[in-house]
Amino acid sequence: MTESRHFILATAGHVDHGKSALVEALTKTHPDRLPEERKRGMTIELGFAELQLPSPLRSSTLMHVGVIDVPGHEDFVKNMIAGMGCVHLGLIVVAADDGWMPQTEEHFQILDYLGVARLVIALNKIDLAEEDEGFLREVIQEELSGTSFEDAPIVATSAASGRGIPELKQTLASVLDSLPNPPDIGKPRLSVDRAFSVKGHGTVVTGSLADGRFHVEQPVVVQPQGVSARIRGMQCFGRAAESAGPGTRVAINLANIALRSALGSAQEGVGRGDVVTAGDFGKSGRVLDALITKSKRLAGGRTPASKLLKHGARVRLHHGSANVPGRIFFLHCLELQPGQEAIGELRLERNASMLTGDRFVIRDWGETHTLAGGIALDVRASAGRFRSERQRRYLEACRRGPSADLPTMMRAQIVREQTLTESEVMRGSRFGSQEIHDCAAMLEKEGAIMRRRGIVFEANYWKAQLGAATNAIDRFHQTRPELPGLPLSQLRACLDKRLASHGAFNAVFDALAESDFIVQSAAIQRLGFTISLPPNLRGTADRIRKALSEKADEPPARKQIITSKEEEQAMRFLIDSGEAVELNKELALLRIGYDKLCESVQKFLEEHEEASVSQLRQHTGVSRRVMIPFLQFLDAQGVTVREGDLRRLKK
Repeated sequence: MTESRHFILATAGHVDHGKSALVEALTKTHPDRLPEERKRGMTIELGFAELQLPSPLRSSTLMHVGVIDVPGHEDFVKNMIAGMGCVHLGLIVVAADDGWMPQTEEHFQILDYLGVARLVIALNKIDLAEEDEGFLREVIQEELSGTSFEDAPIVATSAASGRGIPELKQTLASVLDSLPNPPDIGKPRLSVDRAFSVKGHGTVVTGSLADGRFHVEQPVVVQPQGVSARIRGMQCFGRAAESAGPGTRVAINLANIALRSALGSAQEGVGRGDVVTAGDFGKSGRVLDALITKSKRLAGGRTPASKLLKHGARVRLHHGSANVPGRIFFLHCLELQPGQEAIGELRLERNASMLTGDRFVIRDWGETHTLAGGIALDVRASAGRFRSERQRRYLEACRRGPSADLPTMMRAQIVREQTLTESEVMRGSRFGSQEIHDCAAMLEKEGAIMRRRGIVFEANYWKAQLGAATNAIDRFHQTRPELPGLPLSQLRACLDKRLASHGAFNAVFDALAESDFIVQSAAIQRLGFTISLPPNLRGTADRIRKALSEKADEPPARKQIITSKEEEQAMRFLIDSGEAVELNKELALLRIGYDKLCESVQKFLEEHEEASVSQLRQHTGVSRRVMIPFLQFLDAQGVTVREGDLRRLKK
């Protein structure tokens, strides 16, 4: 064998239908490990075994199947769900002498709520009702009819006699062979179903690894507490391993963290319900917006599970191995009936580590009945925005698309946020970075989004912001034609404030500069625009010209000629148009006076190489009031260089 494939299989079914015995017949390992389980002959906790199956289609492939055996008694359904966090194939065991029973049905609904891809039905204890095999198959087929599992194979077995065990192995191998490899999206998660301490090694946790790889010495984070730890060692069914990938049952020896039970009331330790991750993508929260579904199979039933799920009800959310209490609230209704779905919000009493797109199960507060299932649509929600227009539209858009569909959810997120960085797109979701990148490229090609400078914009929002910017610039040109362009600071104020959160303004400026606009000197103008004085300022500009020209190289101070807003606008026009030169805030020269004075200073320095302020004043005949700011201006422009009290022409 040169290739290994890894999958997780979980049993399901009513108590005493022979699940554990069937696992032992398949794997030669009895999954019941607790003395009480052996004594009572009943599974109470999760059991584990390994099944190796050669691929029926690929002779060089061996499938390593982690088998999770679950309790069937109604009192231990919460333990059953704890093993269902990462299951690729369900094995429902139905006893031939008992048939489809209440816990068979509840387990079936749980597998459906959690989106388990495929099922195999084992009609077990067939030696007790061999003459009824055909009828029993029909009954089971009727139970499956109209569901996504109606084509599930049914194999008659007897763990006691060994009948059907080879056929069951072949069927399991065939179904698993048809499944794709568990995805590696670079977001490894291990939902902890067991946590214990080993003398000489410390804390050990076990679980089914999903969505990524772990390796020895890798730093990890235990959620929802956010506590850092390190993988000291790792085993897969008793065999030491340096690394493990999705679909693998692993035991991890964690350094730098203790068992939660050993810490008393402290919550920093690790225990069942926690999630070991490799980053902050599984960051925890207490509010979850989701699509809630109540199975149509409960319609017409008289069990407590068939009752209406009411707005505000206290419930328990089961996700992975976690069991978290909280309350459920609906967006558009006050109750959920069997066969219905609705947008809901779960407000939890403690943090839960989930990703958008994850599936979960809702049970009643007393932990006796399974009420509904759900798909997480926003794991970083807040109670305050549940009914806001933006969040409502996001949730309804997600609901209209296929379940946990990336393009649908990405579109909805970008429409809700309007603009966000590429790293924020579907962050905290159960999709990989390559998937997200490819989906964004597809949406951009379709014209649904725009990407610039590492920022994503919803297409209509992007167009609206460009339109708002264009209108603002054109209005400024119309109302202030004497100025060269709209200051960028004012343009920012005309656009949506959300653009400021991640520097998206620059993406808008870039797009404008690539079309009919030019950015210069912290202002933006249309190409071809020329400044001009509005009619009401022309007389004012003439008066300023006259005041400055009466003595071109010795003009009055600006405060002597500028006493009104209109005069300031006219002066600014003369400066921006180049007709006047602003030496500083107090002094301006007409261009003709500036050029004459500049030529005189340059000529003198060319002849004498250097000169003091006094020498240049005597040569030009201007006052110290003008000469000092004039020379400072030439220094700033790179015409002259000051060395002590002397000036030289800059080389």
